[in-house]
Order: sequence, then C-alpha cells, then structure tokens
Amino acid sequence: MTELQRIAKQEALEMPAFKSHEAAFHYFEEKYGEKIVFEESADGGKQTCYFYRLIIDEAAYIEGVTEMNSTGNIPFDFLKSYQPIRIWEDGRVEVDVQ
Repeated sequence: MTELQRIAKQEALEMPAFKSHEAAFHYFEEKYGEKIVFEESADGGKQTCYFYRLIIDEAAYIEGVTEMNSTGNIPFDFLKSYQPIRIWEDGRVEVDVQ
C-alpha cells in the first residue's frame, strides 16, 4: 500500500470553482479514486455539508478503524492517516491543510 501526499495549501487554493457538491466530489473521485471516502453529512442550516476523508496512509487508517471499532480508542496514527475535506452543497470546498 502506497502513501498518498496530502493536499498542500497552494493546491487547495488553486482548485477549480465548483457549482455543486456533485461536481466537486466527481473531481476528487477522478483524482483520488477509492482514497476519498464519505464520512457523514450535516445540515448546516441553509445547505448540507458533506464530510470526506482523503486516505493518506491506508494501513494506518485501516488499523485505526479496526481499533476504534473493537476498543473505542482512537489511535494517534489514525488521526494522521487521512486529510479531512468538506464539500458544501453549493460546491464550496474546505480542505484541512497543515
């Protein structure tokens, strides 16, 4: 399993302007394939926000999910194994960059 590079701040700033959640998700799906996974959605009042994870370190991610499900503990390596991405219904994208 190979590690993926995090989306850098400059790359996040240079992303295209999307007109909808579907268009933004399609962009990420084409670029990252199965490495982009849906977490949950939340109603933000006027529109829905969709939360995704870009899997950076697949082995650490799988191990972390397994440990969380069996013990309830959240391993530190798990938190570093993915990059959170939020896509709003109107296509606005927020990427957690470090």
